[in-house]
Order: sequence, then C-alpha cells, then structure tokens
Amino acid sequence: MKKSILIVFLFSILFTTKAFSQNYRFEISEVAMSVKQDGKWSPFTPFREAKIVATLDSKKNLIAVYSELVQFYRIYEYNDKVTVDGKDIVSFNCTDQDGEKCRVEIHTRKSNNTNQLYVRHQGRILVYNMKYTK
Repeated sequence: MKKSILIVFLFSILFTTKAFSQNYRFEISEVAMSVKQDGKWSPFTPFREAKIVATLDSKKNLIAVYSELVQFYRIYEYNDKVTVDGKDIVSFNCTDQDGEKCRVEIHTRKSNNTNQLYVRHQGRILVYNMKYTK
C-alpha cells in the first residue's frame, strides 16, 4: 500500500512540474546596441539584419540567443509583468555564461503585437526585434 501511494505521489509531482514548465521560441530579425560612455548611454545603433533564434526555457531557467557567438542567460529571478506606455514587459534577473549579472526583458507592444528582447548589462544594451514562433 505504501509503495503504491509513493508511486502515485511521485507521478503527480512529475506531471505537475512538466505541466507548468514552458518553452518559447523566437525568430530574431534585427539587432541594435547602445554602450555606456562616461556614464551616459549612446544612441542605439541602426538596426542590422540578423537571422537568429532565441529560446526561453522556464524549466531550465535559461534564455539562449543562438547568434554567431551563442549567449546563455541563467535566470535566477522572475519579475512581475509590468505595462509601460502600451507595452507589456516581462523581465528576468540573470547571469550570463561569464557570471556577469544582467537583466533580460521581453517587450510586447499591444498595438501591433511586436516583440523585442532587451539584454541589459552594466555597460551595454542589446535589443533584438523578434517574432514568437512557438
């Protein structure tokens, strides 16, 4: 009896965990950058064409950007969604593969349902125009 209860309990944990984990896939079409110089942010560079895939894996707490130099961002804190100027912003406090802390944000404009991925490091910001594909 105890054995069957244990098996049912373990299966319920396994399936509950799987049900709440989600994977998201984005196709990135453009990228721009701003850098901090003398304490001030530069204007963003013009957007450059890019054909990159990005993923968000909530089970592994990982955001990946598969550019020429693959970038991994380990999520250590999920922040609440906020709405600012007609945009929904979901943000994550992360560390990159070098251990540097950063903030990753997904911006969704309600008016035209476009998405942008911001990666904010202490001295630079990357912004990607992207489309949700899965």
